Amino acid sequence: MISRKSTWACVALACALSFSIVPASLAQASQSNDSASWSAPRGYDLAYPENGTPNMVARQGYAAGFNQGQADVSRGQAFRPTENKAYAHAKIPKGMDKDQFKTEFRESFVRGYTNAYKGQ
Repeated sequence: MISRKSTWACVALACALSFSIVPASLAQASQSNDSASWSAPRGYDLAYPENGTPNMVARQGYAAGFNQGQADVSRGQAFRPTENKAYAHAKIPKGMDKDQFKTEFRESFVRGYTNAYKGQ
């Protein structure tokens, strides 16, 4: 019985190690394709032309606002982009200026929400 437990423990350890080791070429490929495979919600490209350099804060805020605007329209709720949990409590990445992030996120959230709600 003890040998069965140790055998299963070895198998589990081998599986865990095999899943945690990713070839560098695969890891780099997925990172480089992240921004290329992102599909912008309607109106994003007009509101925030990127010219090859992704604006991750604007992307995050606009997409969150757009999704919330669509959800509010489908539920028949009033137009209130600033009265939303996502608007008020955006997750600030490490290393970013808190005030700058909040300002940029909230501006893009309102634009995304407005475009979704008004159908633009």
